Amino acid sequence: MLNEAELAIRAAHLAKEVQGSLQVLCVASIIAITDKILPESVKKMLLEVLRMTDIEKWLREEGREEGRVEGRMEGRVEGREEGREEGKEMVAIAALKEGLPPETVARFTGIPIDKIRKIASTHLPQ
Repeated sequence: MLNEAELAIRAAHLAKEVQGSLQVLCVASIIAITDKILPESVKKMLLEVLRMTDIEKWLREEGREEGRVEGRMEGRVEGREEGREEGKEMVAIAALKEGLPPETVARFTGIPIDKIRKIASTHLPQ
């Protein structure tokens, strides 16, 4: 008699033979049922058997899309941070041009004094 793992693997092989949208239903059912009862090692084997079925392709696409969304969000956050830094530098340049001491500019902008001095040497006439 076959154990649960062997039955799940055989069911996965059979599900791959089913065509169209019924294949998706079969594969999804196998995954849902076996997820609670099989150890991780058997689940990995089961997923190997199911490789390149329609559901597996769909799961891969979902993962890719999540990665794209995360990448866009990270890019936006980085862009905002860069924009804030540029804004601070613009304020620092304006304050230095108005004659405020570098220490005061550093305190109000939060930019380190070394960087303020570098900004001053770059943007102010010597």
